[in-house]
Amino acid sequence: MAIHLFVAIDLFVAMNYNGISVVNLDARQQDIERIPRDLSDRDYQCADQRDDGKVDLDWDDDHVLPPKVYPDIAHLFRKMTTVTLGAVAVVEQELVLDIGCGRAVDAIELAMKGGRCSGLEPSGKMISHARQHIGQNGPVVNLARGVSARLPFKSNSFDKVVCKGALDHFCHPDEAIAEMARVLKPQGRAVIATANFESLGFRAGRRLFSLMRFLRREKVDDGRFWQIPNDHTIKLDYGTVKRLVRPHFRIERAVGISLLVGLPGWSSLLDRLPGRVSSMSLTALDGLARCLPSLSDVIVMRCVPSGKSTSSSAG
Repeated sequence: MAIHLFVAIDLFVAMNYNGISVVNLDARQQDIERIPRDLSDRDYQCADQRDDGKVDLDWDDDHVLPPKVYPDIAHLFRKMTTVTLGAVAVVEQELVLDIGCGRAVDAIELAMKGGRCSGLEPSGKMISHARQHIGQNGPVVNLARGVSARLPFKSNSFDKVVCKGALDHFCHPDEAIAEMARVLKPQGRAVIATANFESLGFRAGRRLFSLMRFLRREKVDDGRFWQIPNDHTIKLDYGTVKRLVRPHFRIERAVGISLLVGLPGWSSLLDRLPGRVSSMSLTALDGLARCLPSLSDVIVMRCVPSGKSTSSSAG
């Protein structure tokens, strides 16, 4: 079974947080529509009937953390979070929306840096997990339950929008990106981070397993990272992400993170090497990946809304 690497990142990082509270959209955010915190399943289904029940309102990530985290995966987890949040570059008091926020780990981190953060999540169970990871004495993080293709916020509301590891879970990723552009202020920024299912490691892995199947002339289990998980709605790669983004955004910067995840034997080799050698190898490959997003394991894009005048008003 394919492992949900990029959902597991929240679980991996969440171990550093303790919390018990959640705060709904508050009065300080006058330019954001107030919506109910706990939208009923019935109301939520009516929000976008075209999804035909595809949205799992009870989706849970309890099953996605790998039993063993190898050096390349741990490196990928850390770098994806660091690079994505660095691209957001939150400024004090900026309004930030995290779409598909999961356990709200990134929203918490951005709030700690001074952002006024809101997280959107369709799953009631994930909203519950997020409550547990918002610090009792920490910064306010607002949680809302909603669908990415119809964001329940006014136009031109947010300074920054971030979507990490969630775009390929959405029923309508093209509409989700259009909505990101709509709710951003004219000079705002969207940061999208996603797995690349045409990475160098995935391509090589598929070819190696095809060769093994041919040579052995028997079925070979290829349930590896490059398989599209059942709860993904689209296979994303560098070209596909660019095509989805360009009708609504100008791509300001695109960088890659990590190389060779998914290559058979690579994780085990790194695990056997001395820690320093493993770390140096991963750092060197990461330097290459930054310049080669089409081959990297993760793509991070920072985008500016196109077709918006700086004089646009919210509404």
